[in-house]
Amino acid sequence: MTSSVSPRVAIRNILVLTDFSPASDEALRCAAAWARGFGAAVHVVHFLRPSTLMLAGDAYVDLSAQAQEEGRVKLAKIAASPELEGIAHATEMDYGEILDDLPAIVTRNHVDLIVLASAGRRGLNKMLLGSTAEKVFRTVRQPVLMLGPGVTTPPSAEPRTILFATDFGEAAEHASSYAFYLAQWTQARLVLLHVMPAAGAHAPGLSDVNLAEGRLRALIPPGAESWCQVEVAVRSGKPAEQIREATRLYAPDLIVLGARRGPKVSLYTGWATAYDLMSESPCPVLTVR
Repeated sequence: MTSSVSPRVAIRNILVLTDFSPASDEALRCAAAWARGFGAAVHVVHFLRPSTLMLAGDAYVDLSAQAQEEGRVKLAKIAASPELEGIAHATEMDYGEILDDLPAIVTRNHVDLIVLASAGRRGLNKMLLGSTAEKVFRTVRQPVLMLGPGVTTPPSAEPRTILFATDFGEAAEHASSYAFYLAQWTQARLVLLHVMPAAGAHAPGLSDVNLAEGRLRALIPPGAESWCQVEVAVRSGKPAEQIREATRLYAPDLIVLGARRGPKVSLYTGWATAYDLMSESPCPVLTVR
């Protein structure tokens, strides 16, 4: 696949994070479909904590050796799976923490895209256990494709409708390059959305709406209408709520968001828009810095 949208966009190496769950299997299938579409290689990584312990009677039993062997067997099964047939691929087991070791893995493998599934933890569970998805997209610079628990789109399906939501922040131009690049891949319908904050009970004025529509159209590269159907939409209200409403209205196969870098901490008590959307989205969410 080649693209004239932006020389900054290329997907040559895809990293998949797996915990061997059924959700991770879906992430692998999605990554394989993208790899075939772009002629990319796939690297599958399983993170294993340095020590895995279980209470047996009055003593703790170290299960790390057992976990390592099970991990090796499962990774070997993934490497030989039909999903990766014909795709250049490799597997790896890492014994550290994601926040500590992921950047080096990404650099070493020249990763352009990270794919993972998330349980979409909420509330107290999220605060106590953390979220692998949120840690990843707040830690790395590369785009992250997340499959939340509500995803119903078949992972092998190419996106036919893409929803790109932007707040015109610093990631807007880079993220829009990915949205158009993917739209060109399948000649998809692409909806550009901006959510304006509501001023109390008053909706934004017509001049503000027209200005926002103009800024959305400014993101459209020359000639884009010849290979994809582009629409612009401006809504007002809370971003997550309005993007969810737009998702119901346009039924996208993929949502693309520009994401801000967050603090490198292991627990998050607040909601990032991207994580909030991913937790409920019926389709994958691509976050781009």
